[in-house]
Amino acid sequence: MLQAPNLILQVRKKIQNVTYSNPLYKKLLELGSVPEELVFTHADPWVGDVSAGEALLSAQASMFTPAEDTTLQNSEALLRNLRSVGSLDARKMSVFLINNWIEQYDSWDDNEWTAKNLGARIAAWIGFYDFYSPAASYQFRAQLIASLHKQWKHLERIASVSLRGLDGIQTARGLIYGALNFAQDDRAIGLACDLIQRSLADEILPDGGLKARNPSLQLHILKHLISMKELLDTLDIEAPLNLRTHIAALATALRFFKHGDGKLALFNGSHEESADLIDAVLRSAGSKGRILPSLHSTQFERFSAGKSLLLVDAGVPPDILYNKNSHAGLSSFEFSFAKDRIITNCGATPNNSLEWAVACASTAAHSTLTVENTNACPIDKHGHIYNPPQASYMRFDEDGMTGINIAHNGYKANFGLVYKRRLKLSDDGALLSGKEVLFGKKGRNFAIRWHLHPNVEAAISSSGRTVFLKTKSGGGWSLHLVQGEFALESSIYCGGASPRRTLQVKTAGFTIAQETVVEWSLVKETGK
Repeated sequence: MLQAPNLILQVRKKIQNVTYSNPLYKKLLELGSVPEELVFTHADPWVGDVSAGEALLSAQASMFTPAEDTTLQNSEALLRNLRSVGSLDARKMSVFLINNWIEQYDSWDDNEWTAKNLGARIAAWIGFYDFYSPAASYQFRAQLIASLHKQWKHLERIASVSLRGLDGIQTARGLIYGALNFAQDDRAIGLACDLIQRSLADEILPDGGLKARNPSLQLHILKHLISMKELLDTLDIEAPLNLRTHIAALATALRFFKHGDGKLALFNGSHEESADLIDAVLRSAGSKGRILPSLHSTQFERFSAGKSLLLVDAGVPPDILYNKNSHAGLSSFEFSFAKDRIITNCGATPNNSLEWAVACASTAAHSTLTVENTNACPIDKHGHIYNPPQASYMRFDEDGMTGINIAHNGYKANFGLVYKRRLKLSDDGALLSGKEVLFGKKGRNFAIRWHLHPNVEAAISSSGRTVFLKTKSGGGWSLHLVQGEFALESSIYCGGASPRRTLQVKTAGFTIAQETVVEWSLVKETGK
């Protein structure tokens, strides 16, 4: 039976849906004067992905995405990528995508007209207007401005200070961009500034990380805050309190998640993102200085030695208010050498497939241990984490190596097992050693996975106890198992714009009485 607060929210939503879907409501939104041209078109300052823009123009598709994205689900990214191509065809494609959206969704829609989607769309259409409008007819521009006006009026009506994180910031962006074209007073801008302040106070942890624990989200929130700060400064509008402080903290934490290739680690629904975009955002934020070795509040640890880098997820998924894209990758890690990613997590698919969202959120999609092929914490049918377990960790220095001890009880309730992982990196970065321990009941099946980046070639020895790895730059590494055997199996890498096939190294077995130990090492080949 539904609890009273949930029931009230559902009833309220049904009433609102009936109101907003009424043709009279559309007529209400159409009231008022609409300018013939946009008076404010603050250009989006960020770099796009040329290859993604070219792929859209040529209707290329990955094995997991439709051939065309005509619904404009992510206006900002698509328009930015098309602008990076810069051709007349790219401008025409932008007009086509926007026009297609207007034809389908210019009246209220339960999904397309949510506050966060409206905010992002309004800011994108206005922010890229100077790019695509030269390829547009007068009739299209009039329809576009009329649609923006209706969307903004609805956004102003539904915007709520209860919105959190990126949702609140996207809503605030749309309110500001729309207000500068359509508003008669400062009410919408005041609401937007309040939204930004509340979102940041609610989302950002003391170390500058986010409660969502997602490096991609960290990047995009920071990007939007920088854009809005520059916009407000240009217009001589007082920015929300502590905005500059929050930008500096977010930037410091973002640098923590960078691999040697300049892109981001894959934790909790993150993608690699564009190295050029990351660098541009960090430059605009003024982020300099030493990279932190620890994000204590966010519960990630970073170990750098020589050209080697080890990034470890030492925490658990956040509570349900912040875990929309969280993954059950407890105690997982990523390892890179210079610009070569070697051991990774699978990442998150760039489309809206629930099936793939659930698969990528699973514990098995991470470089860590699973028991009985189950997740370390439950995942619902929408790919959301619930009832996260408890975890603890401690960083240490020992015999010329730095390392971390991690433990979690995600398999305690169902299987009577507690998992502990010990990782150590040598001071020269040439040796990463691991010790996996399961305490508790015997006879439980377990598996340990090391997902490889697609650019890594792998071959297994005749004994099955060593896997030889060769990186894109030609470097050689050997993954050794003290006891047991490795297997090479297929995997998927979802860190970039499109999923790529790759391999995973796996070892499996059954727990024995009280304590089961698996020891391994990753060693750099001499001279490689």
